[in-house]
Amino acid sequence: MKTIIITMIIATGFAACSGGTNKKNAQDSTTMTAKVMYTCSMHPEVISDKPGKCPKCGMDLVKKEMMKDMNMDSTKH
Repeated sequence: MKTIIITMIIATGFAACSGGTNKKNAQDSTTMTAKVMYTCSMHPEVISDKPGKCPKCGMDLVKKEMMKDMNMDSTKH
Protein backbone atom coordinates (compact mmCIF):
# COMPACT_ATOMS: atom_id res chain seq x y z
CA MET A 1 0.00 0.00 0.00
CA LYS A 2 2.81 2.43 0.88
CA THR A 3 4.47 1.67 -2.47
CA ILE A 4 1.33 2.68 -4.37
CA ILE A 5 1.02 5.95 -2.42
CA ILE A 6 4.70 6.80 -2.92
CA THR A 7 4.42 5.99 -6.63
CA MET A 8 1.38 8.26 -6.94
CA ILE A 9 3.14 11.12 -5.15
CA ILE A 10 6.19 10.80 -7.41
CA ALA A 11 4.03 10.62 -10.55
CA THR A 12 2.09 13.72 -9.47
CA GLY A 13 5.33 15.57 -8.83
CA PHE A 14 6.65 14.74 -12.31
CA ALA A 15 3.37 15.77 -13.93
CA ALA A 16 3.38 19.09 -12.08
CA CYS A 17 6.98 19.83 -13.05
CA SER A 18 6.58 18.97 -16.71
CA GLY A 19 3.32 20.91 -16.94
CA GLY A 20 4.99 24.07 -15.67
CA THR A 21 7.82 23.72 -18.16
CA ASN A 22 5.44 23.26 -21.09
CA LYS A 23 3.41 26.27 -20.03
CA LYS A 24 6.53 28.43 -19.86
CA ASN A 25 7.72 27.23 -23.29
CA ALA A 26 4.30 27.92 -24.79
CA GLN A 27 4.30 31.41 -23.30
CA ASP A 28 7.82 32.15 -24.54
CA SER A 29 7.07 31.00 -28.08
CA THR A 30 4.08 33.31 -28.43
CA THR A 31 5.77 36.57 -27.46
CA MET A 32 4.97 38.47 -30.64
CA THR A 33 4.45 42.17 -31.04
CA ALA A 34 3.07 44.16 -33.93
CA LYS A 35 5.44 46.92 -35.00
CA VAL A 36 3.79 49.67 -37.01
CA MET A 37 5.91 51.21 -39.74
CA TYR A 38 4.99 53.60 -42.53
CA THR A 39 6.19 53.30 -46.09
CA CYS A 40 5.62 54.89 -49.49
CA SER A 41 3.60 52.80 -51.93
CA MET A 42 5.81 54.03 -54.79
CA HIS A 43 9.12 53.86 -52.90
CA PRO A 44 9.03 50.84 -50.52
CA GLU A 45 12.61 51.54 -49.43
CA VAL A 46 11.32 54.67 -47.65
CA ILE A 47 10.39 53.53 -44.12
CA SER A 48 9.37 55.65 -41.14
CA ASP A 49 8.13 54.93 -37.63
CA LYS A 50 5.53 57.72 -37.90
CA PRO A 51 3.12 58.93 -40.60
CA GLY A 52 4.19 61.66 -42.96
CA LYS A 53 5.12 62.35 -46.59
CA CYS A 54 7.57 60.50 -48.81
CA PRO A 55 10.71 62.62 -49.22
CA LYS A 56 11.06 61.41 -52.84
CA CYS A 57 7.58 61.98 -54.26
CA GLY A 58 5.53 63.69 -51.53
CA MET A 59 2.88 60.94 -51.31
CA ASP A 60 1.39 60.04 -47.93
CA LEU A 61 3.17 57.19 -46.17
CA VAL A 62 0.88 54.20 -45.57
CA LYS A 63 0.75 52.02 -42.47
CA LYS A 64 2.46 48.64 -42.68
CA GLU A 65 2.21 46.32 -39.68
CA MET A 66 5.05 43.89 -39.24
CA MET A 67 5.03 41.06 -36.71
CA LYS A 68 8.20 40.86 -34.69
CA ASP A 69 9.11 37.86 -32.57
CA MET A 70 10.63 39.23 -29.41
CA ASN A 71 12.38 35.89 -28.63
CA MET A 72 14.28 35.57 -31.88
CA ASP A 73 17.53 37.30 -32.76
CA SER A 74 17.01 39.64 -35.71
CA THR A 75 20.10 38.18 -37.42
CA LYS A 76 18.42 34.77 -37.70
CA HIS A 77 15.59 35.95 -40.02
